Parts: sequence; structure tokens; C-alpha cells
Amino acid sequence: MSSKKFIFTALVATSVLSGAALLPVAANAADWIEKVEIKPTGIDLAQVQVSANASGYTAIKSTHHDFILHLYAKATNGERIVAMEVMMSHGARYWEGSPADTWSTRLENREVGAGTKRTVSRDFIAKNVPLSKVKWNGSDPRQRCELNLQHLKKQGMTTMQVLSQPRHVKAYAKISLDAVAAKRKKAENHNWDFKSTAWQRDGEVYEVDVLCNAGLGKP
Repeated sequence: MSSKKFIFTALVATSVLSGAALLPVAANAADWIEKVEIKPTGIDLAQVQVSANASGYTAIKSTHHDFILHLYAKATNGERIVAMEVMMSHGARYWEGSPADTWSTRLENREVGAGTKRTVSRDFIAKNVPLSKVKWNGSDPRQRCELNLQHLKKQGMTTMQVLSQPRHVKAYAKISLDAVAAKRKKAENHNWDFKSTAWQRDGEVYEVDVLCNAGLGKP
């Protein structure tokens, strides 16, 4: 499975929930977090299916997908990783919460070592993610099928010929990981908050196999 890195600048956890004012800088993420990485792992054999009729591709038929990932975060010597957030996109900061149209899930407490680990490295499956909440890098699965249709037509095939059989293309979902670090004592005592943490993000694209179904029925 191929993947492509998004580049994010290390940021500071100084903002709170939407509408609140910015507070003074707590810490620079580069000083507290050495590395954050999210990447596809394992073998994802599931297909995202796209419906078709005699005129073209009509809709994304699949409703959910599992994303097989590896998460990694390493804090600097005096800090510990206290939380992570996996998002299908790279939207709001950890402390702001993700928009309603974006899927995300948070890992805290025992899921990241209960504030005792400088390094957290674990496999993670984002299960049953609604495809309606996935942000795509470029075209979505239906659009990828349509682009393939237009490409094959330029090569001399007719619409009917293209739609006479299923075809496979790739689509690319945006994924990202926020890692939150706090000073060791605050992390171990579980008394950290946004003023005493810093965060950093990594993002990639996740390759999804798309099945463009045949469409020989009525338009």
C-alpha cells in the first residue's frame, strides 16, 4: 500500500474550544515532542464500491471502511505522551475538537500508557469510519471512477464498453495524528490541561482500492 506524507509545522497548544481567546504560549511542540508519525500498515483488502448505471458512475455505494494504521509519538526527555487523536483529515487542533463532518477518535489514559511513556508505538484500526466523513486527497471514489471513464474514452473506448465490466482504481483518504505531550510529573499525576501541554501533528494519504461497478441498466 502506498502512502504520501503531509508536511505539518510543529504547533503550540494555545487555543481552546472554538470562540475562546488565545492564551499565552505554553510550550513549543518541537521542545517537547521529537517525532509524530502515522502511516498505513498491514494489508487492506477491503474495497470501496461505486455504483453505476448506463450513463456513468452514480454514487459511492459503500458506507464505511476500516483504516489499518500504525501510530508513533516520541516525547523529549522530560515529557510524556498523554494523548493522541486520529482524524480522517487534518482539521482542528486536539484541544478544539474536530468538525462535525469529520471522523476522529481520541486515545488517552491506558491507550497511550497512562502518562508514563515517553514513546508510544502501536497498531490501530480505525473501524467502521463513515465514508461521508472522510476527506479525500483530490477526487473521491466516485470521481476517480468517472475520471477513469473519461480517460478510457479518450483512448477510444465507448461509454458502454467501459461500463460493461467492473474496473479498479485508487482513491486517497487524508489521515492525520495529533500527539499531545506534558511534563513528566503532570503526565504521571494526570493533572495536565491545555495550558501545560504541547502538540504536534503528522499526516499522510491512505490508498484505498475502489471497485467501479459495471452499469448496464437504465440511465
